[in-house]
Amino acid sequence: MENVILSPIPLDTLKSEMRQLFRQEFAVQSKADLQEKFLSPQETANLFHPKISKVTLWKWTKDGHISSHRIGGRVFYKYSEVMESVQTLKKYRRA
Repeated sequence: MENVILSPIPLDTLKSEMRQLFRQEFAVQSKADLQEKFLSPQETANLFHPKISKVTLWKWTKDGHISSHRIGGRVFYKYSEVMESVQTLKKYRRA
């Protein structure tokens, strides 16, 4: 079988560039998926630095600093909404 040349770029260089492009696309997709992810109260509390307790998280939810969602009797927090709330809670930042 004859070799077909599709590009003047060496095969190793092409492979390397393709890997880099795929990694970038996967990183963008992962970030987009994370924005819509629902977190448990413990996962949400662990996002903060300095760390907060679940009691503090509950108080912030009750006071309206962070919004929660009830699904099947359980409480969840949307990652993107928590990240928005961090901006209003100046002492805390994302870990």
